[in-house]
Amino acid sequence: MGKIFIVCPECRQQLSFNEVPGYQNMVVECPKCHFKANASVYQSGANARGGQGADEMPTQLVIPPTSTLDIGQIRVKSTGEVQWLNPGSNVIGRRAQTGTADIKISTDMYMSRRHVQIDVVKKPGGYEHRLVEINSTNIVKLNGKPINRGDILILKFGDTLTLGTTDIVLESNSEEATRLI
Repeated sequence: MGKIFIVCPECRQQLSFNEVPGYQNMVVECPKCHFKANASVYQSGANARGGQGADEMPTQLVIPPTSTLDIGQIRVKSTGEVQWLNPGSNVIGRRAQTGTADIKISTDMYMSRRHVQIDVVKKPGGYEHRLVEINSTNIVKLNGKPINRGDILILKFGDTLTLGTTDIVLESNSEEATRLI
């Protein structure tokens, strides 16, 4: 097994890690900008050699903490970027230097810096995911339909949210969903 070289699509940082079986489907976190996605989303091969060069921070192959395995995750459809949800409030918004969202997922100019909130609430039968419209500048669509200002809706795994022009999917991150191949 050799060394794998990739480039972060967000900050163009060159990253490297030791090859492990199935690394293409493992989540990689950039140590510079903390962008997370499957390794296959990052540029590799000859393109990876054009990055800005690795620094002393090691590239991380991310395995979610076992305590979050049934809480859920969101996945950006176009890039495969994955962000794990936490119990409680999760504000989702555009990746920006002045952004205050808990989960920053995109540089979509039509996405607000604080676009929507997903509350993860523990119930006797598991976790409930509540979509909370937080009066962002831009509309939120749930499964293609705009939601109203101030709405609080119950989500289910597989639901698609459109934030600006970016589609994200609420997914289970059970052991099967987070399996590292």
